[in-house]
Amino acid sequence: MKLSKCLLISSLALLTGLTAMNVSASAASKKSSNTETTAKVEDKKPTPAATVVKSADVDKTLPYYLSGGYAYTSPELTDTLGTYKNFARTTWYSMGTYTIDRSAQGHGRGIYVKLQSGDKSKTIWVWRGYVKPITDSAFNVAAKNSDYFKNMDIAVLGDSITYGYDGTANLLDANYPTWLSKYLNTKTYNFAHNGANLATENKGDFTEVLHHHNFKNYDAAVIAYGTNDYAHSTYDLSAITDVLKDNIEKMKSENPNLIIYGILPIDRYDKDLSANEIAGKGGYTFNELRDALAKTYEEEGVSYLDWRNDAKQLITDKNYAYRLNDAHLHPTARTYQMMGKEIANFMINTFPEDRKPKVEQPKKDTAKDKKADTTKKSDKSKKKTTSKKSTTKTTNKKATNSKK
Repeated sequence: MKLSKCLLISSLALLTGLTAMNVSASAASKKSSNTETTAKVEDKKPTPAATVVKSADVDKTLPYYLSGGYAYTSPELTDTLGTYKNFARTTWYSMGTYTIDRSAQGHGRGIYVKLQSGDKSKTIWVWRGYVKPITDSAFNVAAKNSDYFKNMDIAVLGDSITYGYDGTANLLDANYPTWLSKYLNTKTYNFAHNGANLATENKGDFTEVLHHHNFKNYDAAVIAYGTNDYAHSTYDLSAITDVLKDNIEKMKSENPNLIIYGILPIDRYDKDLSANEIAGKGGYTFNELRDALAKTYEEEGVSYLDWRNDAKQLITDKNYAYRLNDAHLHPTARTYQMMGKEIANFMINTFPEDRKPKVEQPKKDTAKDKKADTTKKSDKSKKKTTSKKSTTKTTNKKATNSKK
């Protein structure tokens, strides 16, 4: 009996000792963990600010996209909005260049570009090596249903607004035909000329341009003339619309399958006054010109974009001073992008129904379908057999009852 008590007391002592050791080890482990966490927090020091050595504004605000790197929120390069991957479809406009000393951050000097998003909601600083022109094939902003124009060649004809003139320089990589190629994900060919007219036949005018191109080589064409006829020509509206009609029919004769789009002239401001209701050299107002062009396109079965109805807010009395680079007629780079997007959506929305690519139906799994059909037939056969047996039993039952 005494031996049993001794063994029991020894076991309890051993158990108590082990429990105490576990509690002690757990406390030590927790303390060690807390010490490590504290050390990590203490080690994570704020990023020291970089120093701006010099900065300069850009001559032209032009569009770009990000090909890599971080989008810093200030020239101190301490905080970011994320990496370039967060802005894969964002267009950025150059605002200035900064030479920045990053020695406090363990780096040398570098040149960074100050950029602003197209909608002006974000401003960032990015190393210049990651700032690329929007013409790069890697920049993809193709619009929904742009596949309608897959592998198409589109000719674009017009005046300085189509060519890409902003009142001081030609923005050849930022005009609206360039944006059409991005939004429609296809090739565009810009045959526009500064100062081009409809009614005359000088170099670069609509009729003269047609002499140099055969439209059997193109799948679609965009026509955008009129503003220079209003401002510089004494021809009346009938002369202008006759030329437009004849040239459209010539293009159709060269290529009966050519898809033609008409673009009416954007608003213009002469001496800070809207030209809409002011008569030009030909004796008609700017709105009368646009009405006459619209009627001609309609008669020729050509879909046309009328900025007055389809994109009323593009150029208005309130925004023309900053959306037109010369506050007169010629768009800024940002406005060219807006025009390109509007025209691309218009072209997609008015694309001929009979020319839209057919949607391929998903292929059926023949083996599965065959198995399913066999199963259905088997089930039907079983049901018929069961029904037949049931009918037979009912008949036999009735016969038995009759005998009784």
